[in-house]
Amino acid sequence: MASPPLFVRDRLRLIEAAGLLRRPPTIETQDGVRGRVNGKSALLFCSNDYLGLRLDPAIRRAAASAAEQYGGGSGSSRLIAGSLAIHDRLEEAVARWLGTETALVCSSGYQANLALVQGLCQSGDLILSDGLNHASLIDGCRLSRARVVVMDHGSPGSATLSPAGDAGQVFRLGEGLYSMDGDRGPVEAWVGAAAAEGSETSHVLVDEAHALGVFGPEGQGVCAERGVANAVLARVGTFGKAVGAHGAFIACSAATRELLVNTGRTYIFTTGLPPAAAGAALAGIEVVSSERGDELRATLQARASQLRSGLSALGFEVVGDADAPIVPVLIGPANEAMKLYSSLLDRGIYAMAIRPPTVPDGTCRLRFTVSAAHSEVDVDAALSALSEL
Repeated sequence: MASPPLFVRDRLRLIEAAGLLRRPPTIETQDGVRGRVNGKSALLFCSNDYLGLRLDPAIRRAAASAAEQYGGGSGSSRLIAGSLAIHDRLEEAVARWLGTETALVCSSGYQANLALVQGLCQSGDLILSDGLNHASLIDGCRLSRARVVVMDHGSPGSATLSPAGDAGQVFRLGEGLYSMDGDRGPVEAWVGAAAAEGSETSHVLVDEAHALGVFGPEGQGVCAERGVANAVLARVGTFGKAVGAHGAFIACSAATRELLVNTGRTYIFTTGLPPAAAGAALAGIEVVSSERGDELRATLQARASQLRSGLSALGFEVVGDADAPIVPVLIGPANEAMKLYSSLLDRGIYAMAIRPPTVPDGTCRLRFTVSAAHSEVDVDAALSALSEL
């Protein structure tokens, strides 16, 4: 292979000089929260497997059974090769769980957000997008060609600030739980502002990827927790976090689903979800929505509270909601965050340093994520390692 061109090496040098070069470690997990990181034994505080279901025996068996019945892949886009029966079953299960008319299963959360925003919003519309929205939502806004106004984080915004035009629709776009700050989006405020402007032209879209399985009755998310789920036009969720599988979905009305099937480019032009992932997701939903799911959520919140209060007692600046499993520790400069990350890893604790462009300049942090699989002893071990620093 030919040597890389000069511009590739120059850009890499610039990234490294800014302290922003990324080289993901290789992790060999043992039970989900323990493993080896680049050969070093460590407790893992890095996964979005909030309920500890990724290695659950029932979910693994369901994945294997689906692969045995349907094969390793889906073969093509669902609009070309058709949906597998397990895709239909999964969409029905999501709709029952979240109380919507239907759902549209996608191959990843990023793909689902792109399909949602690009498929529903178009030129002449206005998107009021929260300032801390995920990259997939931001990219969906760009692809939609709608006019975008970035609102201060947590603000409901007002369409009167920048009218969409006589024929345009207004969409408030935000998240149920923000992945880098660990705080809930003000879903009630978004719904209230949209209702005040008129339900025929003003709508709310919510990415619940990090909230589903964690908050609300049966883990139905923040919109359900706050009693506004029925007023939201569509919600995105993933199977790759609390559900313990892979893939994603858009929960919505039947008419909205039909529109997205015909307009959501990242759904139309992507191979369907692999059968094994669909089988695992079906089993995961069954656990998440059960009494066992309630028990796991209670354990998760207890561990998150233990870590958060311990960090505060050590003098670290911790942000986010008190009961959220995402526990960010603000550090500031990128080099300081990386030093703390490396020092912790040397002490057997793996919590990733988060740097721009994922977070704004000057707000680098360690992002601890807690799992119901963590024990009190595990959290105490993390706090002990931090106390040495």
